[in-house]
Amino acid sequence: MSSGSYRQVNVKCPFYRSDDGRGKIICEGLKERSTVSLNYRRKQDFEKHIRGLCSGEYRQCPVHGMLMEKYEEKNHGKNDL
Repeated sequence: MSSGSYRQVNVKCPFYRSDDGRGKIICEGLKERSTVSLNYRRKQDFEKHIRGLCSGEYRQCPVHGMLMEKYEEKNHGKNDL
């Protein structure tokens, strides 16, 4: 993890990339060399997401689900060969 807030030491999600400590969370993107950005207007919502999902039950995060589908599709295609 290259940059982010002090909260990143507790992050468990494999798709987390960084955060700005105020309201923005950056995750792996759907395409190569891309990212997904979650931008919260209220710091309390940002902190709830970081604590509850990135650092906790990350499998409940909608971004995690979306990215797992990406890898399942990628792996499924390899098995068809």
